Amino acid sequence: MFLKLASYVIPATSQGAHKTMIQPHDEHVVSALLFKHSSLGLIICDDKGEIIEVNPHACSLFGYEPRELVGQKIEALIPHQFRKKHVEHRARYYEHPVARPMGIGMDLLALKKNGTEFPVEISLASYEIDERRWTVGFVSDITERKKIKDELKQLNITLEHKVGERTRELSQALMELHHINTNLHTEMAERKRIAEELNVALEKERELGELKSRFVSLASHEFRTPLGGIASSASLITKYQKEKEQEQRDKHVRTIQRLVQHLTSILNDFLSMDKLEQGNVEAKPSSLQLASFVESCINDTERGMSKKNRIVYVHEGDMVTVMVDQEMLRNIVTNLISNALKYSSDETIVSVKTRVDGEKIELIVEDQGIGIPEVDQKRLFERFHRGKNVLSVPGTGIGLNIVKNYLDLMGGSIRFESEEGKGTTFVVILPKGERT
Repeated sequence: MFLKLASYVIPATSQGAHKTMIQPHDEHVVSALLFKHSSLGLIICDDKGEIIEVNPHACSLFGYEPRELVGQKIEALIPHQFRKKHVEHRARYYEHPVARPMGIGMDLLALKKNGTEFPVEISLASYEIDERRWTVGFVSDITERKKIKDELKQLNITLEHKVGERTRELSQALMELHHINTNLHTEMAERKRIAEELNVALEKERELGELKSRFVSLASHEFRTPLGGIASSASLITKYQKEKEQEQRDKHVRTIQRLVQHLTSILNDFLSMDKLEQGNVEAKPSSLQLASFVESCINDTERGMSKKNRIVYVHEGDMVTVMVDQEMLRNIVTNLISNALKYSSDETIVSVKTRVDGEKIELIVEDQGIGIPEVDQKRLFERFHRGKNVLSVPGTGIGLNIVKNYLDLMGGSIRFESEEGKGTTFVVILPKGERT
């Protein structure tokens, strides 16, 4: 029987039943093509559902030895729970045989020799030889395809229909390909987002490296200069041994004291910045008389002055008691006044004004100094940033950053107005707090 069937070529078609008698060809070529080299399982049955021939790939799919299936009913390859129904389907098919192509969306199960069930896709073709009807089934194992499809169900939450619904036609398959493409775009967008976040993180790391480098450079310069002055004054003091040279000794002692005070201020700023970065600082309000407190801050600043400037202080309104963090407020006041003095010429006036307006405190520090270039104003409160016109003036570039951080902790704010060459005005606003 095999040789007889193998001597014919079965034309592939998906339009109607194969009723036309087919032409004979070379038996060995056709046999090799259909039964040995096909990538699909090929099963030939008669009109009673008996298996007449199977190709090697079909034997491999179902786990049988060659010719072990010949003579068995086709239901031997169908799970037990479907066999009865399949007999009815087979009978109806032989009454009205039509070609059934691959990919019609039917989820079918087949049964291996070892009892394992696996999903398959089957194409049927019916033809006649010697007035007998034969059916050829082309079987494809779609286990991997089903596995991929099930995984896609979990990933694609935007599908309007469950991915698990049966594929019905080629258009359904095309729709799923469209959704896969959508997922790829989404994944690409997600990767782009992650890449952008990594770039931001790398940029922050680069900025941190620059900040550390600037910190080391500034710290080295800011400590070296006053330490050199201290060493020089200490050396010169030893040269003035006579009683009449007391004035020279006092001058160098004052220089040492001023430079030590300057170094202490720098160290305090560095310590404050570190504590702020670690999140170990919180505002601890206590009561104080505002005008008296600001006057004491001004007196402390004047003792360290090396220039011949004047500080003019005015308090408007009543001498009221307020609730603020004293250490933070002292740092704010002294930083703003010291900067005003530092960047002003000799014999100019630095104006300081305070007032209590309703529930807020206002501190205004105005100088007639060199001003802040417009290009630097947006970065004024950044750590280690210094204006292009003050690089020759000693400074760390962290004072105003600390002021801004302290004001944030105290619920206050700061603004300024400045014009290069004409001076700067800083305005600080703080909540007054409860009176004691």
